[in-house]
Amino acid sequence: MADVDWGLVAVFALAVFFLGWYYAAFVYSRRLAGRVATELKGAVLALGGTSHIRWFGTTAFRMTTEGANAPFRDVSVTVTLRPREMPINWAIGTAQGRRDAALVEASLRANPRIGFELIDPMTRIGRRRARTKGDWSTVSLDGREFLLSADDEREARRLFEDLGSASFETITALHVTAGSEPGIAASVSVETGHAARGVAAIRSLAERLVG
Repeated sequence: MADVDWGLVAVFALAVFFLGWYYAAFVYSRRLAGRVATELKGAVLALGGTSHIRWFGTTAFRMTTEGANAPFRDVSVTVTLRPREMPINWAIGTAQGRRDAALVEASLRANPRIGFELIDPMTRIGRRRARTKGDWSTVSLDGREFLLSADDEREARRLFEDLGSASFETITALHVTAGSEPGIAASVSVETGHAARGVAAIRSLAERLVG
């Protein structure tokens, strides 16, 4: 019986492992992106205007709406999935706290009553934003502790009460800006149903801010 070349066996097993991982991750990510795109379609079309979608590979895409109904002018939703195709990339992304997320960016037709920033400090983007300044206060919404920085904190808290804590369930970061280019930017979870609910929550927020 010929001696077994265990080194060659190990290389072959490793190659099969990586090939299997890549295929499974590719299929999972593509299905996830398709599911999120389907969920977002109705929420984005409900904003009015002319909508387009552009794919970046199979796991990232951007939906844009031009000439949206008031209070919006234009809206874009960019979805990016964390890397999964290679184990090392997946491990690094997991260690860094990267998540699948949707970034909603909306320009407003009028200035909002107040400008503010709201972040979840337990998320990667929240930790990064928390280090940029020190004038944060704590606010509890839907059982989660957020950090708030506002032009008028009392008015911001009143706004949160009017909208209800559940409106912020899907949101991990939110920034409302006033001035020459008024708008809203938000990072939203893409768990099942969350992305569409996040867009709807941002619409309700915008209507309160400029109504």
